[in-house]
Amino acid sequence: MTNLEAITAKLNYPLSENTFIVALEDRGVVSDAVYATCEAFELAYADTIITLVTTPNITEGGYSISMSEKKTLLSIADKIYTKYSVANPLGSLKKKATFVQRF
Repeated sequence: MTNLEAITAKLNYPLSENTFIVALEDRGVVSDAVYATCEAFELAYADTIITLVTTPNITEGGYSISMSEKKTLLSIADKIYTKYSVANPLGSLKKKATFVQRF
């Protein structure tokens, strides 16, 4: 099994093959090399999750992604980024509370 086949099977949502290849190659993983899980592969997987959840209204081939599924997928990606101490690309979009004491 190649890295491309593995990441496609792992995500199991309808994204183009090029999306998976770009995610792998951006992380330095050769898409047609023999699959071996590693930090770069897991980060590429998290990157494909981010691509999937930021794509508007996917309803293709019988698949659809609800808001709760998106939250679950984002949680998976966030755990991967945290595991390897890599900044989540959507981290700046999270709401942050700021408390100001006036006196």
